[in-house]
Amino acid sequence: MIRTVRDLLLGLLVACVCSSSATDECKGCNIDRGCYQGIINITIFNFTEYDFKSEVNSSKEPINEGDKVTLECSHNIPDGNLNYTWYKDDTQTGHHDKTYFMEKVLSGQNGNYKCCVSTPCGSCESKVFNINIKNNSILILVVCGVSALALVLIMGVAMKIKLKKDQAQHKERMRQRQQDAHNAGPIPLPRGY
Repeated sequence: MIRTVRDLLLGLLVACVCSSSATDECKGCNIDRGCYQGIINITIFNFTEYDFKSEVNSSKEPINEGDKVTLECSHNIPDGNLNYTWYKDDTQTGHHDKTYFMEKVLSGQNGNYKCCVSTPCGSCESKVFNINIKNNSILILVVCGVSALALVLIMGVAMKIKLKKDQAQHKERMRQRQQDAHNAGPIPLPRGY
């Protein structure tokens, strides 16, 4: 019992010492393997030769505007007291989960994303994951422009056909009136003139 309490206190002391040495800024992978060995107390695992790493994986590639995208911070750091921090272009995004969900991405969200996994024994930064969102607004403008042009042309042709049809009907009515006037003969003049 005394040995267990002593091991527990020693583990807490190591955790406190190691956590005070961890920096707020995550650069590279600076996890103290000896510290980690003391915290999780695994004797069968040799942390001195273990290479800690983390990386960002995306749920979708290529990414188009309007897509739903989930970034995941994958790592090989044994579970424990882990904290996650997400960065976009070296600025914290405010997300602190293992996954970073973006609903309906826009081209303004282009950038270099990375995650940092922090433990009481240090931190491990992922390589940069570049998100380049394909902007479809030019395509939409071209489609709208072509559609508007086609609509104007169709309306112009329809108006031209209607105008020709109306002119033909007008000429036919004028011809019919002249024919009726010719068949009726001379118009009698009223008496007294």
